Amino acid sequence: MPDLVFRKLNIGDIEQINEFKDEFIKSGSSMDGTGALINSSTADWLESVKEAEKRDNPSCVPCLQYGLFYDEMLLGLIQVRLVLKGYLVDFGGHIGYCVRPSKRRKGYAKLMILKALDVCRSEGLDRVMITCLEDNTASARTIEACGGVFEKTVYDNLNYLANMKRYWIWVRNEKC
Repeated sequence: MPDLVFRKLNIGDIEQINEFKDEFIKSGSSMDGTGALINSSTADWLESVKEAEKRDNPSCVPCLQYGLFYDEMLLGLIQVRLVLKGYLVDFGGHIGYCVRPSKRRKGYAKLMILKALDVCRSEGLDRVMITCLEDNTASARTIEACGGVFEKTVYDNLNYLANMKRYWIWVRNEKC
């Protein structure tokens, strides 16, 4: 029986990423934690993911993109942003994620966040900010289950035009 695999993406994942993207488009669901995937070709997006891994790229925040796979199916994507600037400081945070709409409510988001926190720890971050829309109670519960401590609610006047809940998770010397 195949296991869940959490890993960086590669060019061989294009078909799975396209299927993942198509499901989001058909459901009208938000693809948080994927950057510009919704508006890009998958090949171009994968190239931008590789570029974003470069620590000295002045055109973007250094970040790492991971996928959670089961038996070749892409279940979710999560982005770990190593630096906060611009929109990320107030609203986006260090971690953004999404789970395929047909595979939600199975614990995949929690697993991805916990794996991403391990990445944050290995990258030397002491704490990370993670946000969700105020009315997304499932995401709020998931963040809290991973050790998220609610800081405050802020109004995102740049992207969602809605209230965002901000949480902090300490990743040094603590295991979620």
